[in-house]
Amino acid sequence: MTVIVAGHVDFDTTENISEMLHSVKPLIEGALSERGCRAYSWTEDHLTPGRVWVYEEWESSDTLDDHLNTEWYRNMLASLGSYKMLPPSQPIYKYRVEHLEPVYDETPKARGHFFTADEPVKTNMAVIVAGVIQFTEIDQVPDILISAKPHIDGALTEPGCIAYSWTQCHLNPGRVQVYEEWTSSETLEAHLNSHFYQDMGAHLGSFERIQTDSPILKYRIDLQQTVYDETGVAKGHFLGTQ
Repeated sequence: MTVIVAGHVDFDTTENISEMLHSVKPLIEGALSERGCRAYSWTEDHLTPGRVWVYEEWESSDTLDDHLNTEWYRNMLASLGSYKMLPPSQPIYKYRVEHLEPVYDETPKARGHFFTADEPVKTNMAVIVAGVIQFTEIDQVPDILISAKPHIDGALTEPGCIAYSWTQCHLNPGRVQVYEEWTSSETLEAHLNSHFYQDMGAHLGSFERIQTDSPILKYRIDLQQTVYDETGVAKGHFLGTQ
């Protein structure tokens, strides 16, 4: 089962986030070369100074566990430890994905419910939305994100919205990582019919984009746990499961 790792890390606002992310480029590229790694990004949040969003996707708990025992992972921790990291406001989580599919159907219409799933949704299953958008004009990306603040702040006020971030990848500076977390398909569906979603779409539509090979996906989550256990050890497997 696919496993997502996601969350944010806050650094002192005096740190040069762009410089820091460029310094760990070889470690990010190394992680991306590992077996089972589908996504591995560290991106800057222009709306919260010093904040970096982490997003990883692994094909299984086994491949995540393998990564957590590599030199890439240990060197990443050592490199980031040389910068002023603030105490975490919340932990980094891992999420077990029960089902995934594109947000947009073939028409294309954005849908919060899972239209290709064979099994009915279980009660209170969280939904993650993730993917990338590529803009043509690299220099515009910070302004695109900063000027989207009213739409992002508005989405965060909606019922069921746990996370809603749009962040710049400094290793591919025209790329924006989209990450959302919702308490259920119903709350995502409500968002996709809200003016916040429509206003964000209109805002982004005013800038030229490059078509990417992969669509924005939504993931139905059946289990969520912290990456680090109570002893401070990072684990890819989910406690209490086989």
